[in-house]
Amino acid sequence: YFFAKKEKEKEKMNMETRKTSFEEKLKENLGAEYKATFPQRMEKQDEEFLRVGVQKSGESAGIWIYLNGSEFHWLDNEEDIQRAVTKVIEEYKKKRGFLNGPYLTGDSFSNVKNNLVCALANREDNEEVLKYIPHIRYYDMVAYFLIFITVDGESYVRTVVNEDLDRWEVELQDVLETAKSNTDLNPPVIEMVEIKDWKVISAPIGNTFGEMLQSIKSHQEQKNPMYVLSNQSGLYGASNMIDNHLLGQISESCNDSLLILPVDIHEIILIPSRKNRTSIADWKAVMHALNIENKGVKLSDLVYLFDRADKKLHVATNDDFQA
Repeated sequence: YFFAKKEKEKEKMNMETRKTSFEEKLKENLGAEYKATFPQRMEKQDEEFLRVGVQKSGESAGIWIYLNGSEFHWLDNEEDIQRAVTKVIEEYKKKRGFLNGPYLTGDSFSNVKNNLVCALANREDNEEVLKYIPHIRYYDMVAYFLIFITVDGESYVRTVVNEDLDRWEVELQDVLETAKSNTDLNPPVIEMVEIKDWKVISAPIGNTFGEMLQSIKSHQEQKNPMYVLSNQSGLYGASNMIDNHLLGQISESCNDSLLILPVDIHEIILIPSRKNRTSIADWKAVMHALNIENKGVKLSDLVYLFDRADKKLHVATNDDFQA
């Protein structure tokens, strides 16, 4: 354990050195007015991607660039660092070309209102950044807002900040109602969750939302149906939790109330409540285990229930289910 810990510390130190070298080369190529930022934990992930943010001085938002980490050998040498810098600059200029103007600067509400969507985040873990972001409390979470666009099949977002509301001269409630009305911008997607060979697999159940609801109706006799709810882009899909009409449609298709596990900011798990055979305490233990791994995408420590009768969401308790 001691040697493994030392190796991990050494790898982290090396990564910090690589980041510093990367930033220096980026400034050499782009200019001193540009800044590179990285996620708090820049580590090798199973997805093998490398995320780098580039922001120009004087602009309220930067642009995230995603690189294939294995392609650049995780910046192990100067040659790979230079190649990665070249790729980042190429992607940054391409994205900035269409994100510039109203999408990047948000000059007027009329220019962005059709691209506003809601997102959910954990409240406690984001207390510092929430000082700068308009938001609404939602249980142990917060709803905040994104400017969302899709270009050539790729999705991009920018977080709405306090200065935006001042510039737009609109109230928080106006932004909320506008964002909630843009349901067609990033439509909901439901998939069935299956466990095969000890692996969790999500399987499509329809091409349109209507087909998905119809498919859920056909699963009513299934022993342990379980669904994952996200959206078309796969980004910030947990925000569907604030849409009682949407949850009501799914609940009616299930002919049941819905137990909801907010697994992360991008998706939630839905389980017809009468099919549930697990105690709330055990589900909370599952959520706790998931959240240990979910650093950066953790949403909630709680388990929720959407009540089919009153069509409202509330925190689930042991009284709602039989263990």
